[in-house]
Amino acid sequence: MEGDARRERTLETCPQAMRVACEALAASPLAILVLDDELRVTECNAAAHHLTAGTDPTGKVFTDVLPLRDPEAETAQARDVRSSGVASLNRLVRTRATPRLGPRTLCLSFFPVPPGQEESGLICTVADITPEAADSGTDPLRRLAVIQGEVGETLDHDTTCAELADALVPDAADTVVIALAEHMAKGEPPPPARHHPEPLCPIACSGAPEGSRVWPADQSPFASLLTDHTPRATDIGADTGWLDAEPALKRLLRAAGAHGLLAAPIMREGTVLGLLLLYRGETPAPFSREDIALLEKVCAHTARCLDHASRFHREHTVALAIQNSLLPRQPPTGAALDIADLRLPGDESGGGWFDVMPLSGARTGLAVGQVTGFGVRTATTMGELRTAGRSLATLDLQPGELLARLSRTTATLARDRGAARQESGRLCAGCTYAEWDPLACEVTVARAGGPEVLLVRPDGTIDPVTTPEGPCLGGPAEPIPSVTAAVPPESLLILHTPGLTDDPADVPGLLRRALDRLPGSDGVDPRALCDELSDLLTSHPRATEAQVLVCRVTAFPHERVATLALPDGPQAAEAARACCERHLREWGLGEDVRFNGQLIVSEFAGNAVRHGSPPARLRLIFDQALTIEVSDTGGNAPLLRHAQEGDEGGRGLYIVSQLADRWGTRYETGGGKTIWAEVDTPEKRDGEEGLP
Repeated sequence: MEGDARRERTLETCPQAMRVACEALAASPLAILVLDDELRVTECNAAAHHLTAGTDPTGKVFTDVLPLRDPEAETAQARDVRSSGVASLNRLVRTRATPRLGPRTLCLSFFPVPPGQEESGLICTVADITPEAADSGTDPLRRLAVIQGEVGETLDHDTTCAELADALVPDAADTVVIALAEHMAKGEPPPPARHHPEPLCPIACSGAPEGSRVWPADQSPFASLLTDHTPRATDIGADTGWLDAEPALKRLLRAAGAHGLLAAPIMREGTVLGLLLLYRGETPAPFSREDIALLEKVCAHTARCLDHASRFHREHTVALAIQNSLLPRQPPTGAALDIADLRLPGDESGGGWFDVMPLSGARTGLAVGQVTGFGVRTATTMGELRTAGRSLATLDLQPGELLARLSRTTATLARDRGAARQESGRLCAGCTYAEWDPLACEVTVARAGGPEVLLVRPDGTIDPVTTPEGPCLGGPAEPIPSVTAAVPPESLLILHTPGLTDDPADVPGLLRRALDRLPGSDGVDPRALCDELSDLLTSHPRATEAQVLVCRVTAFPHERVATLALPDGPQAAEAARACCERHLREWGLGEDVRFNGQLIVSEFAGNAVRHGSPPARLRLIFDQALTIEVSDTGGNAPLLRHAQEGDEGGRGLYIVSQLADRWGTRYETGGGKTIWAEVDTPEKRDGEEGLP
């Protein structure tokens, strides 16, 4: 009872406590914005009005109220806090200069509205920590916070150095020069320990006339600094000896009235990454101990940024090498297919793949996919998915069924990865798979989070092969539909990953521009189209890489296909052998291929009559290899047996497996099955042996 009374008294005093809190927040110097689910400002205090130069921010999106340099990043951060319910604290961000306010440095925090409130959304607090010209401009902590907010936003060495040089001029020095160690400038790992300091390469300069030479050719004056790793402040005068060997630099510093130099090494884990030089001329005050202490912290922050950039670039290079080793070197082509591929790298590379898989019956499987992310881990995941997809393709599955099984494989990989690393098993990947049948001139397409296949007809019209989009790989275990469409001969089938353009609806327009640049001729060369696409997209800023697969399709030559309706009874095998011998002679195949083909045909035809359901049909296809197919309406697939010594039968398929280079069974969409075998010609075997 006492606890209930205390709870009642607390609830009675809540409104009064709430009013006191609201009055305190209204008078707080910290700007407070209340945002709805669309990130629009619904309430704010007086400090927020001051931050927005007196304008009323109510009803506006907070990125319109605050002129941020990178509004997309802060919008994404706010939405992440909204969805996860985890606050984001003390993010240092920069704003653009406005007519009424110069560039500012802000400390931003996002808090989710506690559950149980009438309205949902976020609370955003903003603190202006921009150093002002008078008293606050000399505050070392504020100056350090500003520099940290301006330096290291990218994973690029040159950009980081340029940001640091601009941030130090004119508050800390009149001229700033930054040089990096040779291994950093080349993007290589640190060299082994050496007796002499590593050569330094100038990377960035600020505060000096454009084109001026402000880096000494001889770095011996800084040898002791690079050895004991201690910053030094020295005076520059007429008696500064080391400048006598640098007449151009001496004239420049004399013209600028330089009187002081502060040099500090940029260190990371005992390794010199670079050197920072600060010159003062117009600023009369010499460098103080506070300046040296501040510069040491700045160098430590810069070293962390440069080290992160180096690690990123090294991993990026390794990931690209892994990815290139796992992708097909040269897509296979056939009598009815001409293929070219294009890879457009981006800042995040390593997760894109394509594959071209020869299937039975002269068909070809085409796949293009993307694993979200970058780095070695993403590249190896890509290789696992490509290998799994290629293995599933050998089972002659329908495209939708293939992607459904690949999705389950992706989910298993995600669980294993999460269990091994004790982290979230989330893995996001997408894939588009198409199966081209040149005998029927049809393409069957399925999508699992990938873009639609584009069809460029011989008359130049561009249309997508409209296909319902299934869930991404590793997503919900749902059926993935397949769509079959007729394709006119001499058309182009184009598969690509989502990163080709920012707007997927603009891809047909991009293709139209590339096609218009090609000379008018009969048919489009896929390699020429890839070259034009590459030329159009060379300067396109791309966050993720893009993979493009261009396939020119033609009808399969009818003179290389032979069909025969097999009669019922024992005469089926004899008729099949006679048909095989006649057509293989017409195609000019050698005696070994004809002999093996007749044995395989005889076994398949006999099995179809004895164990299958009529009607049965024989089909011979001569492409890069001889394909033998026997179809019937039965549903029982033959199994390879290992006959015992006393058995009178059961050795037929074993003999087929020894004579054929590949064989298998596929189930047809309309019912029934087809058992097939491929026998390579001597020319094809010689070509495969000659591959690197």
